[in-house]
Amino acid sequence: PPPPRGGPRLHELTEGRPITVARASKVLSGSLYANRNLGLSVGTMIMGYDASGPSIYYVDNSGSRIRGDMFAVGSGSTFALGVLDTEFRRDMTEDEAVALGVRAIRHATFRDSFSGGYIGVYLITRDGWRKVFSEDLALSAEDGEGGEGGR
Repeated sequence: PPPPRGGPRLHELTEGRPITVARASKVLSGSLYANRNLGLSVGTMIMGYDASGPSIYYVDNSGSRIRGDMFAVGSGSTFALGVLDTEFRRDMTEDEAVALGVRAIRHATFRDSFSGGYIGVYLITRDGWRKVFSEDLALSAEDGEGGEGGR
């Protein structure tokens, strides 16, 4: 059957159970595919923790949907992936994983002039999600804390 309109909460109300991460990514993928001729430019990640465990999907404006272990999206993604590919370990602690995410995003923002200037890191566990780090890189640069390459 087609997905219910109204998002994850409506799905939970009509189906009696929370929407899975896989289903949410399929809903977004289908919507983007149906609107692929509108000239949208979308590259996003759908991630969460459900009954099957943690999962992450990449979805783009053509409706492509890929499940994976790690993604970076945007113009600086190749720079971020360079850091992630080099330093990621499956046995990392939460603190190590957050620090790696911050390093990867900082590296991307300092190497790619089109990348944004704000870092927001969220930790997703079976108990939910929470914001664990935020930084305005413009303010950090003004304070002399820019890091990468002296910027």
